[in-house]
Amino acid sequence: MVVLIGIVVSLVVAAAVLVLAGAEAAADARGDSRGGPWRTFRDGWRARRHPDPAQRAAAVAASADPVDVSLQELLSANVEQGDAYLQVDDLSAALERAARRAGSALPRQQRGA
Repeated sequence: MVVLIGIVVSLVVAAAVLVLAGAEAAADARGDSRGGPWRTFRDGWRARRHPDPAQRAAAVAASADPVDVSLQELLSANVEQGDAYLQVDDLSAALERAARRAGSALPRQQRGA
């Protein structure tokens, strides 16, 4: 059983490689400047070693130290004044209507059956 699973996985990987190679060849034949998925993958892999300035700036921003704020400070800074988004009266009225509709849609159960 393990051998069969290994063969199936190998065939799936081989099919994926053939599809990617075919897509790249079709993109080359069309003269597509972007290239196919395989070329895009290779370009991205190469760009890891030599990133452009915009990518460097993004990497520096991502590596910045986080700001330490307690949960209480964070929540108190974002408190909104006014009515809440959900009103309890509106919710209970909608729930009551839904219960009435569900009760009328369901068939009545016979007692003693």
